[in-house]
Amino acid sequence: MTFTGQQAQLTLPDVPANQLAETRQRYWRYPEQAPQAAAYLLSEASRECCRDAYFGVHLFRESGNRLATNAAATVRCLWLDEDEGLFPEEGPEPTAIIHSSSERRHLYWRLTHPVSVEWAVGMNRRLATWAKGDTGKAGLASVLRAPGTANYKRHPAVDMVSGVLTDSGPWEPEVMDQAVPELPKGPPQGDRRCSGSENYDGPEVELEPYLAGVEVLGVLPDGLGTKYAIVCPWISEHTGGDRSGTRVGQRKGGALWFHCDHGHCQGRTWRDFKRVVRRRRFVSVDASLPGYTGPNLKVEIRYDR
Repeated sequence: MTFTGQQAQLTLPDVPANQLAETRQRYWRYPEQAPQAAAYLLSEASRECCRDAYFGVHLFRESGNRLATNAAATVRCLWLDEDEGLFPEEGPEPTAIIHSSSERRHLYWRLTHPVSVEWAVGMNRRLATWAKGDTGKAGLASVLRAPGTANYKRHPAVDMVSGVLTDSGPWEPEVMDQAVPELPKGPPQGDRRCSGSENYDGPEVELEPYLAGVEVLGVLPDGLGTKYAIVCPWISEHTGGDRSGTRVGQRKGGALWFHCDHGHCQGRTWRDFKRVVRRRRFVSVDASLPGYTGPNLKVEIRYDR
């Protein structure tokens, strides 16, 4: 996908900088039409047209729809708009560096294999937070400037957008995950009971019975209580069937919470999780039960509340 527009201040001097007018959005088949798309962006950014030129940071399944839900299931690259920040020198070296102006950069990290778009967006946010960059460009609807075009934002000064490939090879996603700091700790989004969990005064409820209804991937460190990585009960709605990014836990005060990073699960809370999984109890029925003469059975009992 390509996106171009002309700075409105070129024809309306009183308009603030970086307001685009006469925008054009086009879709191209990849990889067949990639050369045509590149030529189109260069033409749009020429001195004759004076248009700022951008490209979509990932692929879409269908043309005409730039919503995150239309994004291809996987990507093979991470991206960062440094904005006024600066990526730490001790961090993983980018595969490509794009100078979007004389003072701003966009960074890209090629990966050794495709990853889910949800994982990539989460990692992009971590990169942007670490660099004190633009976290708003971490998402799936982002467009960034294409190298070889021009930046007319500071007209009459014009910045040429240039790029360079570094000597860094593709990165293992697992290495990036270990090298980039986690986001600052805080109550999981979407959990209505987490913020006040230290003062939770509700009934005592055990977490373990609910874990019987999901696949537990492991125990995670959490200074506020108990936390597990699990396979989301709504995994069938995840793009690409991604199994990562879902946690459930219990605060020291007793409050239970659920959080999933995936877009389809935004807003789902512990109550939603409980309705789907429900508590499970298993009761053994055998000859030890007075008056029972049937076969040995293990009966599962589900509680709606």
